[in-house]
Amino acid sequence: MMAKRPTTGSSRLPESDRFLYRSVSRKLRHLVDAGTYGPGARLPSAGALAKEFGVSTITIRRAIRDLSLEGHLVGRQGLGVFVASKRRITRLLRADCIAPIEDDMRNAGLRPGIQELHLTLAHAGDDGAFQPGKLSLGIGYRLERILLADDEPVALDTIWLPQKLGDVLKPKLHGHFVMSLIQAHNIAFDHIDYQFEGSTATDEQAALLNVMTGFPVLAIRYAPIGKGGVPLLLGRTISRADRFVYEFCARPSAHRAKRSRQ
Repeated sequence: MMAKRPTTGSSRLPESDRFLYRSVSRKLRHLVDAGTYGPGARLPSAGALAKEFGVSTITIRRAIRDLSLEGHLVGRQGLGVFVASKRRITRLLRADCIAPIEDDMRNAGLRPGIQELHLTLAHAGDDGAFQPGKLSLGIGYRLERILLADDEPVALDTIWLPQKLGDVLKPKLHGHFVMSLIQAHNIAFDHIDYQFEGSTATDEQAALLNVMTGFPVLAIRYAPIGKGGVPLLLGRTISRADRFVYEFCARPSAHRAKRSRQ
């Protein structure tokens, strides 16, 4: 349902403003923060907003682009522009483990889900997704899926499993999160390497995540490393910047000790 529009008199902007789109951005941001356009609400069309603010549609589109890059708005192909959800998923990353993402979704009050895409045999790093460096990992299973929160696409997950490990996990992969399966099988590893990279959604990624091309995303590559220095698996998660917060803790035991003394 479209949110109720503000009155025209309160929306018009001074013609003397040198950077008009910034004034539009500030006004729209205020309307979102004030709840005039609540989470999930669809904004009026660019033409309607242009008339509302007394500016051109080019100015409106530029303001919407800026607010989308900030994570306040989400453009959905063929549907319009919507206010982003304020419920973010906090991912706690540690050097010795990765908390199951489905647990983090539930902690945010969201229902986790998976939409399967592909499961194929492939060489690790064939498309540069994992960048395994000089490691020769051979052929394994490449698993691609969309991660859902309350049935909404929030991340793209790509995991490469060595064939031996893949053969063990394959019967249970459908509909299950991989790191939870690793824990359930008591598969040990020494530590986890991470790589973080800010980016924007490609045409293909945007279509899968139900956002506009160019929407801000964060790519996290991770590799649980076995005692022999060889990755147990290689993973890459491309998450929507408006839906995730990432926290890294190298020594969680220190935090637990501090809390116990309080």
